[in-house]
Amino acid sequence: DGRAAAGRRYHASSAGQQAVLKGLRWLATVQNDNGSWADNPAHSGLALLCFLAYGETPMSEEFGLTVQKAMQWLATRMQEGRLCAADGHGYGHAIATYALAEGYGMTQIPFLRSAMEFGVDTIVKGQQPGGGFDYNYSKGARWDLSYSGWNFQALKAAMVAGSYNEGLPRAIQKGV
Repeated sequence: DGRAAAGRRYHASSAGQQAVLKGLRWLATVQNDNGSWADNPAHSGLALLCFLAYGETPMSEEFGLTVQKAMQWLATRMQEGRLCAADGHGYGHAIATYALAEGYGMTQIPFLRSAMEFGVDTIVKGQQPGGGFDYNYSKGARWDLSYSGWNFQALKAAMVAGSYNEGLPRAIQKGV
């Protein structure tokens, strides 16, 4: 009902909705059995965000198992501390934290909260004094705009989801 109301409000077309569903169905078919996409945290986080943006949760009829497996894969890898440099730069950590925060905000599933909080803590501790971020949370003079952007997005989503990290408000302010 919520998706239909939003569609009416924003003048969504039937063709547009069918295109989104086609994309989600394709993503579901290329998901690995372990819940990841290409065993890559950035790819997996981005794919999960697509489903979440369409309002899909583990309770969804068509995509529930896909969403559940993705959440479990990301949360497990996050808790194991295996996301920071998994892609060589650390984008996967920020994107996974963003996806986990969105997922927790939508579902309130407890295991997502603990994984989200672990991710947020890494981001808060990895922020540079000037507010930006460098690859793999390096503390040198260099900072990267796209890498910072993913981290800012993760922090904002975590705040909206109800993160209890006491450094979060200050980290967001430093980013601003």
